[in-house]
Amino acid sequence: MFIVTGEIPYAKVSRWKPPIDLVSDTFLNGTFYATSFGPCCPQRPAGIYIDRQDEQCLYLNIFTPIGVSNQSLLPVLVWIHGGGLQSGCSSQSIPTLYNGTNIIANSPQQLAIIVTINYRLGVLADMYLPALIEENSSNWPTAGNYYYLDMLSALRWINKNIRDYGGNPNNVLLFGESSGANAVVDIGALKGSLNLYQHIIAQSGGAGHYLYYSNVSDAIGVSNTVVQQMNCTSESNSLVLSCLRNSSIQNLINAYGNRQTKPIIDGYFFPFYPPLAIQNGKYNPNITMIMGNNEYEHLICFENPDMNSTDAISMINQQQSQKLFWYHLDCNPGICPQLSVEEGAGICAHTQEIPYVFGTISTYSSMNSYNCTWDNQTRKFSNEIISHWINTARTGEPLQSWSMYFPTAEKYFQITPYYESSAQPWNRNCSVFDQIEEEETRLMFQMNSGHYRTINKIILFYIIVFQMKSFIIN
Repeated sequence: MFIVTGEIPYAKVSRWKPPIDLVSDTFLNGTFYATSFGPCCPQRPAGIYIDRQDEQCLYLNIFTPIGVSNQSLLPVLVWIHGGGLQSGCSSQSIPTLYNGTNIIANSPQQLAIIVTINYRLGVLADMYLPALIEENSSNWPTAGNYYYLDMLSALRWINKNIRDYGGNPNNVLLFGESSGANAVVDIGALKGSLNLYQHIIAQSGGAGHYLYYSNVSDAIGVSNTVVQQMNCTSESNSLVLSCLRNSSIQNLINAYGNRQTKPIIDGYFFPFYPPLAIQNGKYNPNITMIMGNNEYEHLICFENPDMNSTDAISMINQQQSQKLFWYHLDCNPGICPQLSVEEGAGICAHTQEIPYVFGTISTYSSMNSYNCTWDNQTRKFSNEIISHWINTARTGEPLQSWSMYFPTAEKYFQITPYYESSAQPWNRNCSVFDQIEEEETRLMFQMNSGHYRTINKIILFYIIVFQMKSFIIN
């Protein structure tokens, strides 16, 4: 019913250098036997299962239905895992969690190609040093953001090669969770991202909040701290880099510690804070967006700015190919008491929508010690979500009756396992949080504060509520 092709290298990597794209003739006789999943990128220990690790970790996995050809031109869904840009892996808990075969198996009438990718993490992806900029050619006068460079490299590989696996290189949807969701939004503001994808779905995340980003000054400060802790300080830039590159990965990870990994607004590769990219017409205009957050993982005022702006919506709607969809995914308390207590008294926390998107709910729930299983209604609910996601990849719209967001009718589309999905009103009053963000954003990115209120409202581009309470467990 499906074919899994794993451990496909899409790029070669050296420490703190842009990835080198690989093409098919890189391999002997043009053949590479991708019969297992590749290693994960090095990372600090986390509370998730991570398989073997290696610095040469830029691999992707492709899940395809049986019988496809280069004439099938199926929609392509590319998964970008979360983990705060510090942890995670495309093959994480395979075959348990990020298993594209379940999406294919649960949607036989809506065939699609699923791709999952690795990218560099933490200290190996986040160093921004004058020494690195000096080392680079004049064609690349920046450093850092290596995770985003890797993602674009993977998308270029997909664009060049996915047709051989039955996919349509001109119909690519990016979907991700948490920092992966932030990434699929940020990619539209990156140099070189145009025409590599057409749609995005951001689960439990989305760009637009100033605390998620770093300016150049802060990025240099973080990187210099690592240099000092590694005893690599020198007046010679080449000696600094030699010391760092000859250090063990474990020592580097320890020196980097638990600090938050933040995308760097560097003025070149990532030239604009995303809301500014939208305002200045520097954001990819040809995409469909669906976004959402789980109800109890963030303060909703802190995460989501004000949405009342006819001008901002009009600005977005000037692009005929641009579509914004807003949804609220409502789930209900389970009937497995022990598991409900274990997972937060019946509240769906961060990441808990993933098994429903991937259709891995049965396998995922069987990992708990209470042997809870999922009933047919919940499986049907998962299949409904999968259908919406694939529809978005196929047509640019999740559902015919799912209307785009408009300021004159601020509503989201509620998806629920119990009754017919419908439009619901959105109410929000977060003016205090907006004022705080306005001042902090102005200071961090030297914005003209007079333009902030318009920009802050343009961030509605990123606002969807993915509100989850719990899933039915039988």
